[in-house]
Amino acid sequence: MSDFLSPLFQNAWSYIQSLWDIFWPFIAFAFLFFLFKSTWLWWLQSKFKKEIKWVLLELRIPREIKKSPQAMEQVLATMHTLRNRPTDLQEWYWIGEVTRWYSLEMVSFGGEIHFFVRTYFKQKGLVEAAFFSYYNDVEVVEVEDYVDKFPANLREMEGQGYDLWGTEMLLERKALYPIRTYKDFEAIEEERQFDPVSVFLEVLGKLRLEEIVGIQILIAPADKDWDEEFDHDLEKMKEPKMKKMDTHGASTDMETFSKLIARSPGETDVLEAVERNLSKPAFDTLVRFIYLSPKTIFYDSFARRGLVGSFNQYAAQDLNRFAQNYPMSTRTRMWNSPYIFPRRRNDYRKQRLLYMYRNRYIPPKTWMGRLISSYIFNWNFASRRFKMNTECIATIFHPPTSVVLTAPHIKRVESRKAGPPAGLPIYGEDQSLEQFQ
Repeated sequence: MSDFLSPLFQNAWSYIQSLWDIFWPFIAFAFLFFLFKSTWLWWLQSKFKKEIKWVLLELRIPREIKKSPQAMEQVLATMHTLRNRPTDLQEWYWIGEVTRWYSLEMVSFGGEIHFFVRTYFKQKGLVEAAFFSYYNDVEVVEVEDYVDKFPANLREMEGQGYDLWGTEMLLERKALYPIRTYKDFEAIEEERQFDPVSVFLEVLGKLRLEEIVGIQILIAPADKDWDEEFDHDLEKMKEPKMKKMDTHGASTDMETFSKLIARSPGETDVLEAVERNLSKPAFDTLVRFIYLSPKTIFYDSFARRGLVGSFNQYAAQDLNRFAQNYPMSTRTRMWNSPYIFPRRRNDYRKQRLLYMYRNRYIPPKTWMGRLISSYIFNWNFASRRFKMNTECIATIFHPPTSVVLTAPHIKRVESRKAGPPAGLPIYGEDQSLEQFQ
């Protein structure tokens, strides 16, 4: 038998070698072309990102906002229409255009909470108009970027006597399953109404004088056909359930027969929530936050448990929930992979997270881009984005409603701004405007 298999094996091996001799140049070319294309796109896209001019807008909250988070959902829907994307080969492979993103931020400086929106400078007027359309009492003011006052790197941070903890958040399940949204917190009776942003305000308002916590929600408008990615999952959910039943010895040729099972009320609610989720425009979303504090009062459990716990209010057992992206968390132990140099790996994570927060960093799309931007103790493959629709994002970030007690935490706009007089000419000479001065 062995004498028979030996020539057969030799012939098969010779055949494989001959095929390899023929096709290896094509395989090598395909592999090298992939590396070149990935590197080229990363370089172009990085250059495109660096040339984007940004402005930071602060939302100054009035004494009372009677609008529900649905107003913020409409603002986000307007911002989604401003989406840019590469449309031809030149924009893809010569300009390196990427979809510009926005940054929605809730930041607490020693217990004083501020709301910020960062946008492309040419879209400043359009974003302001979107907010004024739905929040006519909110002031939108361009301000200096507060992150410029942060330490530039880990060495500078430690020299100033500060320490840092931070992480990113992910969805546990596929993006077709939504989280609990503001509609689930609403009620007809006023005493039963609840605004989920109040949980964040309570946590952020407990900071001591020199502590800083920043929550950063980076959103880039996704394609309008984003829901097509989940068509198969949706069709599977819609399929009727069948159960095989025994005939128990009845005089029939069929041993079993199928019985149609009606959906339970819970399954129906899940299907409705999924369909509503997929019916709205979505953003490629990244949620990260950091806690920066002097080492003498540093207490990472405050942010680690307080902020992560605040995201738990959006959890629905049959839908979706947030979870920590642990490879991005600045809490490394000996038992965490790859089990060596935990302190060194943790320092690299702190440095990367500080850099990402300061620059509102979006991870590269290409594999080579992530590889080139990696370090031996910190590979840049952990940060990930996920899709969330306008309703879900508006639930997390919106100006606090009237049911929230914000007086101790937010610096208020004490007076309401009056609008311009009716009939004010938009175009005209200085003389025609003097009567209104």
